[in-house]
Amino acid sequence: MNKSVAVVDDRPFFEKAVRFGLEHGILTRETMARIEADAPKGIVQIADHFGTAYLRTDLESAVTRMANLISLYLEDFSNGDLRAAAMSLRDNTLLSHSRGGSEMLKRLHAMPGETSLHARKVDAPGQKIFVNERSFAFPLSVASYRAQVAQCQANQMRIDFARWLARQLNTRPEECEDYSAEEVIRSAMLLLYVGAKTPGMPSKREFVQLIEALRKKSFKPKPATVDAFLREAPTAFAEMTRQAMQDFIDDALPRLKSLEKSPDEILHAEAQGAFFVRDQPEEDVVAYDRLVAKEWVRITKGDADDPSVLATIFLSVATGHPPKAAALLKEAKSIIATFRKQGFDSKAVLAFIDEHAPFEQREDLKLMWSQDLQPDAEIHLADNDPQMPDSHMDRALKYFRQNCVANWKGGSR
Repeated sequence: MNKSVAVVDDRPFFEKAVRFGLEHGILTRETMARIEADAPKGIVQIADHFGTAYLRTDLESAVTRMANLISLYLEDFSNGDLRAAAMSLRDNTLLSHSRGGSEMLKRLHAMPGETSLHARKVDAPGQKIFVNERSFAFPLSVASYRAQVAQCQANQMRIDFARWLARQLNTRPEECEDYSAEEVIRSAMLLLYVGAKTPGMPSKREFVQLIEALRKKSFKPKPATVDAFLREAPTAFAEMTRQAMQDFIDDALPRLKSLEKSPDEILHAEAQGAFFVRDQPEEDVVAYDRLVAKEWVRITKGDADDPSVLATIFLSVATGHPPKAAALLKEAKSIIATFRKQGFDSKAVLAFIDEHAPFEQREDLKLMWSQDLQPDAEIHLADNDPQMPDSHMDRALKYFRQNCVANWKGGSR
């Protein structure tokens, strides 16, 4: 039985190139003398850059760094051809090869590692940390380096595509800075799939209207919209648009058409598969609330940003009364009397918020109730201090008037 043992040569590529050059007469004694003279200069420079040349440990790590940087540059430049690598060592200085590896890592660091659309600037401290790690503790093989470069290039293409879509849909770059390319692309595909008449990225209100249009039984997609949109598009972006549309149909569309979640929940509850929406002016906020939370707007009378309105509603719900944005004197007394008899039903308030409030506001409203209004009202509406009795509710009604919407005039009683 013929057995063979595979030999793995895990020497640095730099060392392999030197050995090959010596064995094949490419590197002469004179060349090696020049390399040996160059090496200490490079080692000291590298040690000073990442630490100090006065520490032995920094000098020793600099030797490893230099070999790793040269190996990375040589193997990439020569594409693994030892002859070409040896000839490069013969014709160029050792320091130029080390700098070449360092520049490769700096270029990689400057490339987008993800697809967020924020403006990117050179981060000198971050770049130094990256080169520090990738030249010593976690050196990159050429295969890994090329794979990361390819991924970063794909990210950049995705970013360029998303920005192109945004421009075509009348959206300024600064509007997209807090979003990812995927979120912008997804919203653009939704707009094109529905065939929206408005050639612009949707606001929150328009997003909800697009989802509602999708969910109608009579809805039919409008492929002509995509064709018209791509009439003068660059070839690469036209291909990416058609692929993005297919991805949207396969992945996002079933989720959007499902009645399991409201459009409001889709917009605000999902970290993955999220969408870009334009910031809307103040008047559009109320329109959005009317669209996604009609009952909430009706109960708050459109004044959901008024703490006194919310306090009146929450205290009403917490004591089993109908939710109202304002209270008559007899209603305020009933709220106080009920609280003094049985306390607040906090779960009822939280359930009310979950059922009626816009999704984006729910957590803040729950905190307002549980951490602010409830503990404060429990102190001021109570009558459990024998030194300061409030059996006629004068003190409690004064608190109610100061913190809620009281629909009565004159004194408390």
